[in-house]
Amino acid sequence: DIDHLLTFDRYRVKSHWWRRPLWTIGHFASTFSVVRKQRFDLALDLQGSWKTVIFLWAARAGRRFVKGRWWFARRFHQPRAHAIDEMGGVLELAGIKSCQLLPILIIDSSAADAVSGMLKELPLGKKPIALFCPFTRWPTKNWPISKFVVLARELADDFQVVFTGSPGDRSEIDQAIAELSPAPGANLAGCLSLLEFFALAERSDLVVTGDSLPMHVASALDRPLVSLFGPTDESRVGPRNDRAAIARAAVDCQRCYRRRRCSRGCIDQITVEQVRAAIQRVLGQHGSQDHSTAPEGRGQ
Repeated sequence: DIDHLLTFDRYRVKSHWWRRPLWTIGHFASTFSVVRKQRFDLALDLQGSWKTVIFLWAARAGRRFVKGRWWFARRFHQPRAHAIDEMGGVLELAGIKSCQLLPILIIDSSAADAVSGMLKELPLGKKPIALFCPFTRWPTKNWPISKFVVLARELADDFQVVFTGSPGDRSEIDQAIAELSPAPGANLAGCLSLLEFFALAERSDLVVTGDSLPMHVASALDRPLVSLFGPTDESRVGPRNDRAAIARAAVDCQRCYRRRRCSRGCIDQITVEQVRAAIQRVLGQHGSQDHSTAPEGRGQ
């Protein structure tokens, strides 16, 4: 159980520090004050970013452990390992051993009921559900929405496609869908809470997404998953479930981790045909429903 949750608004700090420097300093100071007010037996930083490690440094803890090379705490650093394994190494260093390093998501019953109601309102029919999550927080990780729409059209005979995203994504998805008539999918962007998204992902027969939260949710729920990778490294942050396939363009990608501009445009060069082939692999090799013979959808 979580007894107390202390939040630090790092995204607001990142976007406002130069416009509101006094607020930024005050936010840091107040968070520091709360962290230092209490003594802790153990403090862990599983991210190792300077934005998080400063609070580990400030914590009055008997034992401190961190991912990375920070000098003031006991550290675990294996940059070539998967991020989950590296985090697990920090835990083991702290004496916390677990054979289960994959996340476990429990579907909230009220969220599941809400999703059932939403799906009944959509003209989905009885086909399996393909969940498309086209947007991430980095522009360089976004496969073009136009290609998602083409893929939706090609899967329309065998799947009911549902798009999701944030409220800010809804209009762009609507515009892309409107370019093809009839609409190749339903748009639930901005309509779901986080728990409701978990419930929708659990009911989906296929998930197609970039390197994002939806990818990790689908992986944790062990849904048939195709992940589209560009500037990030799938060996470090890719899905861990068996029913997953990676789509990556055949270019000399350096895994540059650039957030806004990628000179090679790696994500843009993934073709619809590549993604179709990845879908065939993930549905065929792991005993999932083949999309040409799938039974009526889990969402019905």
